[in-house]
Amino acid sequence: MFDKSHFLGLLKEHGTDVELRKIFGYFPSSLDLHAKAVKVISSGSLDGSLYLRPRFSTSREEIVRLGSEWLRGQEEICGKIGDVEIEGICRRAKVVFAAESDLDSALQRDIPHHWLFDGIGDSLRASRISESDQVYALLEALYGLAADYYLAWYIGGSLFELDVDFGPYFEFWRMGGRCALTETEFLISNQ
Repeated sequence: MFDKSHFLGLLKEHGTDVELRKIFGYFPSSLDLHAKAVKVISSGSLDGSLYLRPRFSTSREEIVRLGSEWLRGQEEICGKIGDVEIEGICRRAKVVFAAESDLDSALQRDIPHHWLFDGIGDSLRASRISESDQVYALLEALYGLAADYYLAWYIGGSLFELDVDFGPYFEFWRMGGRCALTETEFLISNQ
């Protein structure tokens, strides 16, 4: 039986430019995969962590601006996957800078943040360009970089037929942004 979790740490162990080119060379979109992986890896650090953490930080105003762009990005994604309910929530949500503890508390509840994640994940899985073991393994390795599916989907966007843009999420993440979409607010914090 094929165990895709075997590849979870692949990109952390083999992250040089030469190794990345070799890993991605087996996929038709290798140049795009390589370029985005390099952007993510160079924007993070493994210092003191099992997973890549953002290397940069920014002002409260800038993280709110970047978070607002990611909220608009989520609204667009909802339109593409046909989730009218959460698209409306995104459109009406008030962007609020929150204490990290308040954001963590919100994430413990059953909120639209989790529903949206599930909807996006389901839509992307259904639109993979291939059901091959290699694509499964690569997506697992991409997730293993930062334990973050949104970053994995940003890097691996060319592995899906569904054309969605996770670039705003990457920009938000790279500056230390964290978020939670509730029924009325888009809570933003930074690490």
